[in-house]
Amino acid sequence: MFKKASLWLAFGLITVQISTYTLAQSPINIGEMHNISSSVLDEKREIQIYLPPSYEKYANQHYPVIYLLDGESNFHYLTGFVEKLSKSPYPAIPEMIVVGIVNTDRSRDLTPTVQKADSKDGRNIDGKTGGNLAFFSFLETELMPDIEKKYRTNGLNVFIGHSFGGITALNHMLNGHRNMQAYIVHDPSIWWDNEVMLKRFQNAKSKDFHYKKLFLTQTGSDDPKNNTDNHFNGIQRLNHYLSEQPLNHLSYKYAQYEDENHGSVPLKGSLDGLRYVFKDMQVNIRAVPENPNLVKEQYAQFSKSINYDIQPSEPYLESVLNYLKRSNNPKAVQQFQNYILSIYPQGNLAKSL
Repeated sequence: MFKKASLWLAFGLITVQISTYTLAQSPINIGEMHNISSSVLDEKREIQIYLPPSYEKYANQHYPVIYLLDGESNFHYLTGFVEKLSKSPYPAIPEMIVVGIVNTDRSRDLTPTVQKADSKDGRNIDGKTGGNLAFFSFLETELMPDIEKKYRTNGLNVFIGHSFGGITALNHMLNGHRNMQAYIVHDPSIWWDNEVMLKRFQNAKSKDFHYKKLFLTQTGSDDPKNNTDNHFNGIQRLNHYLSEQPLNHLSYKYAQYEDENHGSVPLKGSLDGLRYVFKDMQVNIRAVPENPNLVKEQYAQFSKSINYDIQPSEPYLESVLNYLKRSNNPKAVQQFQNYILSIYPQGNLAKSL
């Protein structure tokens, strides 16, 4: 009897522990889904929003924004990349807001021209095409103002597109009116409309790109998506042109991934693309005790490379300051504290310095 009672008691304790554990669970949230009514497109659009971990704590902090096409396919992994790459004390990129744009009619929105009835350069599209300019109007007059009104943005914007989204990003670089400082373009459909986007870049010799950055990716030549090499060769021709005929104040880099296919190339390409866009920003934190001005100097160099003034974020500065305090260099600590106060005199850190 005693053994049975003990067994039931143990079983009861396990049950209570399991129940308590179950009740204590909480969801892991990476973002929120919002709706925006578009008068331009005459429809509601779903928009995914990711906010950096520091967003709530640092009420005076403003953040760069990534505008991400095909959000339904790309939002989940990209937010993980951004959070990891921006993590202090060794961030390769700044903390950023990610805005994923979910498709309603992808072929309509993400093509620059109407497909011709006798087109033989790729798969035939059932439905509307050639809606890039209307989509840009939605992006620039409705979505971006809404994001800038609701969230603390700092004006530094990155545009990411893949395939049809890739030619859309390239078209925005040439014809957009709202500023994007950097474009990450994955395996774009240059074959579209007899390589119309290649021709548009060839006609842009006199255009000033104001130090924008373009990172272009491509798969290996044996990717089945290449459609008898139309897809592959079109990107090759664009890369050759951009490499041989550098455009005015455009920073350009190309990367080919032999082991990736059309579906997987945005994964590796987004990692490398974000690193490329922000390559001049990264600071060797171990060198800061010997040179407390290093963060200031590095961000000035990055601002010059992208033609946009950006300051290190307060959460990043806090992590560097904590590192300095462990270095037994009081002079460097004081100098760095003065630097923080010069940027954020009313910030969170100012209250404790």
